Amino acid sequence: MQKQLRVFTESRQFQIFFIGIILLSGVIVGLDSYPKISAKYGTILHSLDKIILGLFVFEICSKMISFGPRIHEFFKDGWNVFDFIIVGACFLPFDGQSIIVLRLLRVLRIVRLVGTIPELKLIVNTLLKSIPSLGYIGILLFILFYIYACLGTFLFRENDPIHFESLHISLLSLFRVATLEDWTDIMYTAIYGCQNYGYSGMENFCRNPQTFPFLGWFYFVSFVLLATFIFFNLFIGVIISNMEDIKEKERLRLDPDLARLEKPDLDIKVLLNKIKKDMVLLETHISVLENAEERRLKDNR
Repeated sequence: MQKQLRVFTESRQFQIFFIGIILLSGVIVGLDSYPKISAKYGTILHSLDKIILGLFVFEICSKMISFGPRIHEFFKDGWNVFDFIIVGACFLPFDGQSIIVLRLLRVLRIVRLVGTIPELKLIVNTLLKSIPSLGYIGILLFILFYIYACLGTFLFRENDPIHFESLHISLLSLFRVATLEDWTDIMYTAIYGCQNYGYSGMENFCRNPQTFPFLGWFYFVSFVLLATFIFFNLFIGVIISNMEDIKEKERLRLDPDLARLEKPDLDIKVLLNKIKKDMVLLETHISVLENAEERRLKDNR
């Protein structure tokens, strides 16, 4: 019975059905956000919402029962825990003042779509696994922002006080430059001076105009190249690398025989690497012995 139920809950038809239910739940939440539709069809929408909630309860209970006495394995999957919390929280007693919490839970039910579609689950798991590496890249990016913000404040404070008056304003301006949102306006203000560009109608802020014909474009172009293109590619590289690792682990999990077949290959690779290291060490010893033999022959002569 449990085995048949497990096959049923993991079947393609079961998953497609509840993907449709999750999408329908999202549509109902969206329609309920329109006051006119909610006022006219509110009763129907709320009735459909209760039916959908009942179907979600049936789905989770079916999955839990399919594990039988090993029900704790159901909660080993983080997505199962998320589904259980989201659906279970909808049965908590909310009063009129907490209706916004209930609506938030109804919206969060749409997130269950991520755990239902394997491709979306792969992307989210990849992003979660990439967080530590992305954090280190973020630290490097902050160091870059901080260095350029300090330089920008020292160089352009007098000429462009709107964008570089203080360190925190400089950081905000550099964030704008990194997003490529009209960043050339800030650069041209530095190149041509505030009296010629960028301060029309705000001449009272342009108290000490200066021009930076070379330093201006070099500062901003170098920052855009480093912050936008190099670091952006680093982010993409880390995510793609982690996605390949997760795909490989999932492939081996779904096919244990494949993992056993690949283990001898791994052993061979380790053995080959060890042989290569031994050969390098042997060549070093041979070279030392040859040099010693040459010196001995020279001494005998």
